[in-house]
Amino acid sequence: MIKQLSYLTLFILLVSACKKDETTSLQWGELAKEKREAIEQLIASEKCENLNDWTIEKAANYWCGHSYFPVHKRIKTQFEKLWNEYRELESKGIDAGIREGIIYEPCEEGIWHVSAPIQLICENGKAKLLYMKDLSLADSKAQIIPVKTRIDDYLNNLKCDGTNNWTSTLLLKDCGIDYIPYLTTANLIEIKKDIALYNSLKKNILEGEKPNCPVGEYMYPTGVKCVNNKPVVELSK
Repeated sequence: MIKQLSYLTLFILLVSACKKDETTSLQWGELAKEKREAIEQLIASEKCENLNDWTIEKAANYWCGHSYFPVHKRIKTQFEKLWNEYRELESKGIDAGIREGIIYEPCEEGIWHVSAPIQLICENGKAKLLYMKDLSLADSKAQIIPVKTRIDDYLNNLKCDGTNNWTSTLLLKDCGIDYIPYLTTANLIEIKKDIALYNSLKKNILEGEKPNCPVGEYMYPTGVKCVNNKPVVELSK
């Protein structure tokens, strides 16, 4: 009888272990939201008086990109623990979503831009991160001038001897977009930084000035050709 009970207990345990988690992606999302709120509350619990006690923490999201937080040195360990718990909830939510048939887009950067904060400040006793969008229109217009000069210098110095490994990226303009060619095998650190900065500053300017742009046909890039040793982005309707 004892042996039979042991087998029965083992069977129940195995069935329980194999039982599927029926928590939905929406439910996991609510749990993740609560954990994110707990992180914000932890940060807000520390008074901001000395900026030397604070750092900007770059935290990798589970799916795409990064999030940024002002973190006091006193709560760094707690922050890291909560963030790891948040990522775990996010991962379970995505896994549940995939089982539900939700299609998640791959992590692709459609337009180079600055996503990281540009400054950490104390405001009314609270730590606050400032982003590109927080720049004034006047500051954006002043800062974009040298960046555009560097991009123009980059374009003037570009040369090609074929079309292999060439592609393009977007550059915002007053009305519409331009396409900047680049060689995928080249060192892109500096030009990518400049184009990202230019696009972020240009976005601020466009939102501030709101130019009256006519509606036109969208031209999309179909490739890069080499004309007189200069790369030219080919466009099509």
